[in-house]
Formats: sequence, structure tokens, C-alpha cells
Amino acid sequence: MDDNSLLTLRNVVKRRTVGHGYSLTVDHFSVVPGRRLALIGDSGSGKSTLMDMLAMISKPDEADEFVFAPEDHDVSYDLKDIWRKRRYSVFEKLRRSELGYIMQTGGLLPFLSVADNISLPASLKRSISKAERKARLKALTEEMGIGHLLKKLPSQISVGERQRCAIARALIHDPSLVLADEPTASLDPPTADKIFRLLSEVCRDRALIISTHERRRVVGNPDFEVWQIRCETKEEDQSIAACLTRFVDMTKKTQPSLAYPPSKSLH
Repeated sequence: MDDNSLLTLRNVVKRRTVGHGYSLTVDHFSVVPGRRLALIGDSGSGKSTLMDMLAMISKPDEADEFVFAPEDHDVSYDLKDIWRKRRYSVFEKLRRSELGYIMQTGGLLPFLSVADNISLPASLKRSISKAERKARLKALTEEMGIGHLLKKLPSQISVGERQRCAIARALIHDPSLVLADEPTASLDPPTADKIFRLLSEVCRDRALIISTHERRRVVGNPDFEVWQIRCETKEEDQSIAACLTRFVDMTKKTQPSLAYPPSKSLH
């Protein structure tokens, strides 16, 4: 486990046998509290596959290290060992208390009001009182400009408003880690810009991992550390081998170094 890391992965592998086959390898990936990371890659490269592993939904096939260490816990959690022992209730507890997951389509429950959708994670966390839950709901919805929508059903509000609700729901229980899987994919460009900025702002004090195929939003953005999933097709069996690496912007031109210092102007 890396010092001070919230989440650490080493030599983690996830495989799929559908079609010609696919494997995703994560050599080393760590997240510290308060860090904002962006995950980029082409459609089908495996961004959602990785996000589901980070969300403790999908089990890795191999892992030398897969550790989750929330700041307010006295212990760290060896996720690979928990998977091996099938202690699924531990994952349920951690997802309920320490994770906020924002899906592409928002994932709101259609039969609950906006207020009840947002409040649901906080109502499942026993350490949050009813009064505190109401206070958090009021503060979050006012900050995101959706306080007037609380009595409406998801079907009665716009797609952009639903995504704002999904962000509020992911934050109301004060999670250690927020995961956002293509949160602007179904939005028009102006609304997507607003949602992306809002997500970055409201997660300023939390660890955030956001996946996106829209590189322009994160490449060159000083708020984000950018990682990329690269894919290669193996000639022998046409299977796809994907690997998570730090993104290097090859389009940036570095200034040539001077062999000698420039001469000073004479006055």
C-alpha cells in the first residue's frame, strides 16, 4: 500500500472471454485523498470495466495488491482477499458509506422524488442523523441550483437536471471516493460543460475519478491528473490487450534547449 493512499492497485488484471477476448492490465495506480483523476480512452477500451472494479462491483481476475484505506477508518481493506473469501457484505458496507458513483444516465429511481433519490445514500448510512441529512440535502441542492425540483419525479425534469441530482446523490453521504463514469455523455455540449465544471467544483475536497472520451475537457486541465487506457490487438489470436498508463500529451512541443546562453543586449 502506498503511503497516504486511499486506493492502491498493483498488477491488477481483468479478462473477458467474449469475442476474440480482452484483458485490461493495471501495473500501478494509486489515488490519494483530495486528488482528481481523469481516465480517458476510446469507446470500448475498458474505462467502464476499470470503474466497475474501483467501485467494487466487478472482481479482478488477478491482483498483487488492491487496497482501499478510507481516511476515517482505523484499518485498510485488502479487496483482493475480500473477493477471494467472498465476503460480499464488506463491499456492500464500503459502497454504502465510502463510495459515490455517478453513472452515465444518472441512474435515478423513477418512482422516488428528486429529494428522496438524493437523500437515499445518506439514509442508508447510520452515522448520519435525519436532521443532518436534511441539512445536507438543502445545502447540496442549493449549491447545484436544483432546490426547486425536490418534489418532482425524475421524468419531470431535464437530462441535465437529472445529472445534477445524480451528483448530489453521490455526495450527500460524504464519501471518501467519487466515481463518475462518462457523466456528460448524454448531454448537449453547453450542458455538458456546466455539469463538468460543477462536478469538479463540488468534489474539490474529495478524491474524484472521472472517465470520459472527451479529451479536451481534461487534457491540459491543471485540476486533473490524466490517465489513459491504450489498446493493442495481438496478431496471433486477435485478442485485445489494454493497459492503464499515465497520459503523455505528444502534441505539446517542447522548447529547444540552448547550447549557450543568449548574448546580452548592449546599450
